[in-house]
Amino acid sequence: MKTKEFLKVLKTNSDLPVYFEYQPGNFVRPDYHVTEIKNLDFDTVDCGGVQNKWQEVHIQLWENKVPEPNHQLNGAKILSIFELVNKVRTTLEEVEVLFEYQNQNFHKATLPVAAYEVKNDVLIFRLGEGFTTCKAKDRATTKEEKAQACCGSPVEVEVKKEVNKCAPDSGCC
Repeated sequence: MKTKEFLKVLKTNSDLPVYFEYQPGNFVRPDYHVTEIKNLDFDTVDCGGVQNKWQEVHIQLWENKVPEPNHQLNGAKILSIFELVNKVRTTLEEVEVLFEYQNQNFHKATLPVAAYEVKNDVLIFRLGEGFTTCKAKDRATTKEEKAQACCGSPVEVEVKKEVNKCAPDSGCC
């Protein structure tokens, strides 16, 4: 989901509480905070020696160690956080938005939006899994290219065993 689509969904449902499901049946605690909105520039070189550049927006969701039963973000409040951020610098809207999250039972992860729905007067963003890939293999078009793309085929190397000729007390070590 692009940032602009996420913002549009929030605007359409500005009065609804916003929940995030980070795994099926597991939700970010309802008293979470949005602590950072990051514009990220990636400049990478993959194992095929090709430079790749792209941008993403990451939104950090954080739970206070002490639950805050009177704290609940709705669409309007999240939009107001974006407005505050945009007074300092403009948030990228034409790029993928991902959510950074962790708790004591879930490792830190950066998760994309898989889907969203309004259910029982609550806006729910269902976060999906992020995956790694081999860009060199992804670029390959034939089976042979794919076999050679990611670091090539394993090559067997003959290893010569050397005997340690340095005996204790011989003075060579």
